Amino acid sequence: MVDRQKMLDCTHVLHSFAPFSPADMLTKLAQSKYAQLPSDVYGSGGASDLVVERLKELFGTSGARFCIKGMIAQMVALRTAVERKGNNLVAIHRMTHFDMDEMEAVEMMHPIRFRRLGDAHQTFTADDLDKLGEVPAVVSVELPLRRAAYKLTPFEELEKISAWCRERDVHFHIDGARVFGVAGAYGKSLEEIAALCDSLYCSFYKELANIGGCGLVADEDFLADCDVWFTRHGANVPFEFPQAISALIGIDEYLPRVGEFTAYAQALAVELNKLDGVRTIPDVPETPNFVVHITAEQKALLHAFEKQIEEDKVWLSGYTLPTSYEDVQAIEVAIGESSMKLQPADWAKHFQDVLHSARDQES
Repeated sequence: MVDRQKMLDCTHVLHSFAPFSPADMLTKLAQSKYAQLPSDVYGSGGASDLVVERLKELFGTSGARFCIKGMIAQMVALRTAVERKGNNLVAIHRMTHFDMDEMEAVEMMHPIRFRRLGDAHQTFTADDLDKLGEVPAVVSVELPLRRAAYKLTPFEELEKISAWCRERDVHFHIDGARVFGVAGAYGKSLEEIAALCDSLYCSFYKELANIGGCGLVADEDFLADCDVWFTRHGANVPFEFPQAISALIGIDEYLPRVGEFTAYAQALAVELNKLDGVRTIPDVPETPNFVVHITAEQKALLHAFEKQIEEDKVWLSGYTLPTSYEDVQAIEVAIGESSMKLQPADWAKHFQDVLHSARDQES
């Protein structure tokens, strides 16, 4: 892994939003019109209240909650739902980040049992739920499924899963960390997506470039039951206004551009798929996020990335992910404002240079 601090010295960064200095970010927050609002106190008042109102408008729900950490919000939602149902079984995809990125926090910290569905490369279906052999309290779907190369459950299948849950009085939760890009892929509004589920989490620091924080949307009664678990997870910090102001800026500046980011991701994928030894998954990205497979040895590829960073001040990636083949490495791409400072063909040229450098080392 390449030291992430080296990204600060790069002229061009492929990752969605280039790193920032704390001083610049604090200046941006202070110059925002939202900085003139009163401060919240433990999440009540000021920018925090305004984030809640914006969330309710966007998703068409009667309730919403701003939280400083998505991991907290989702654990709270799952815990509240299983307690309401009197059943501790939660159905998830086996590649969900509850398992892959959170050190099994849900099962370690809560009396919840996961039933893992699907395989490593595809989203699960309503038919998979039929094969469970028991009815869970909660079904959770991650949109898109990051650890399966950002595969997206088709909207028609999402409707079937929603209907399956409602027929059985199962709480349907959508892990919408990147839901703002998903709406465009579906050609649906955020409200139409939220209408299918009982609760939905959205992240503000991915497509919307917030400094942190998330939203949990659901009906008011469910969120009222969540309150005790937000407190027990330490989510009630004295002041939320830095993250809340940043979230509002993100909604204003970046939410209208998410479709632009997706179109750029698709154009970049076209250029990358022209290269020998490079392939994107999906072939045509559905959201601003996708995975690139590169045929090269891991050590040589990481060295090539680092060489390019030091010599050309260009950051493609600082790490690789394993694939089923030892000589094929994967990297994740998330398109945002930083990515679009170069044309897709220029990024493809940088990929080609890295690939040649890695192969020179191998030989």
